[in-house]
Amino acid sequence: MTASSPPPGFVATRPGSIAMLTFMVALGQMSLGLYLPSLPSLSQAIGATRAETQLTLTVFLGGFAVSQLLWGPLADRFGRKVTLVTGLVIFAAAGIACSRAETIHELIVFRFFQALGACSGPVVARAMVRDTTEGAATAVVMSYIAMSMSLAPAVTPALGGFLETQFGWRANFVALGLIGLALLLLTLVKVPETLRDRVQNALSPFRIVRNYATLLGNRTYVCYVVAVGGVFGAYMSYTTVSPFVLMEALGWSPQAFGFLTLFNVMAFLSGSLVAGRLAPVHGVRRMTRIGAAIGLAAGVAMIVPALIGHLSTPAVIGPAMLLLVGMAFTMPNAMAGAMQNFPYIAGSAAAFLGFSQMALAMVASYAVGAIGGDMHLTMASATLCCSLASVLAALLLPRPSPGRGANHLNSSPP
Repeated sequence: MTASSPPPGFVATRPGSIAMLTFMVALGQMSLGLYLPSLPSLSQAIGATRAETQLTLTVFLGGFAVSQLLWGPLADRFGRKVTLVTGLVIFAAAGIACSRAETIHELIVFRFFQALGACSGPVVARAMVRDTTEGAATAVVMSYIAMSMSLAPAVTPALGGFLETQFGWRANFVALGLIGLALLLLTLVKVPETLRDRVQNALSPFRIVRNYATLLGNRTYVCYVVAVGGVFGAYMSYTTVSPFVLMEALGWSPQAFGFLTLFNVMAFLSGSLVAGRLAPVHGVRRMTRIGAAIGLAAGVAMIVPALIGHLSTPAVIGPAMLLLVGMAFTMPNAMAGAMQNFPYIAGSAAAFLGFSQMALAMVASYAVGAIGGDMHLTMASATLCCSLASVLAALLLPRPSPGRGANHLNSSPP
């Protein structure tokens, strides 16, 4: 195998390849969802305040965001596989370290390093998709990737609730460490190198700045990025606060909380099935707008009960389900639209897309933790604000140039 051509037989749209790419992306999201049922008990066991405990989530998002700016150029310079292997080694070691943390400050530091390793997965996965697909095929694979990003933090709380109930909060981090080791072995054996031509000066500070400046100068790319970040920020606002709302305020057990998230799974799967049928007809631009509008409706549905002082499980879960439907429409289409802009700097484009998405989610997560007060109202307000940002970005998307297909984007080298 050489760096100049992808390995024979590797096609991103094949089921086996999709499974590997999906696991890469789901790694970071599993790290978010698995320990959510443990947040209240972790806070008590380790002697931390609610805000300090929520900071373990916020710091993870921050580390995940910032390190993508490095993983992208690394993937362009040294190849996809070695980049992923390096990230998985860091992730597995940090997971075990988290399970042995004795103070909240140690846990926060270890969570940061866990994020550094985990974020190599989404960067490499998106770059590998761009290495081996074009146009509509990219949107198809991206839809599976988007599904993993949203389903993993929805499904894993059920497992996390079981581990919390049976073994305590540390078991969740042990599980993450073991998952990292398993994925490391799978990557070494199964994941091929797909980078055709390595960019020798990809780590040059001048080139990195130039690449990101090019991305930021493209209105289509920026609008798609904000659309993704806004809807994901809305979801992370809900994810950060909902464990305390549902378990502390409404009295659900950790295991029951995990099973409640399965309603979100059903909503996202339903939305994905509908979006998959509509996407070929409406195209990525219109689908992004429809999804963002559904997300905004979810924000409104969540804040109205909070404003009138009505707190119930349906008032929390119902709007969240609607938000997941909006994500099913928005994320795969907006990700595909953003990634098709710059095939010659796919690693950097994927990295900045992931950075922006997680950075906006980090800001939302930190805000809901820092504001405090009425948890239900704070969660609903942040969800509404993030959804509104996604809608505004979708409305500002420019029309495709005349004479070009809806999925056509500039493919000239930098």
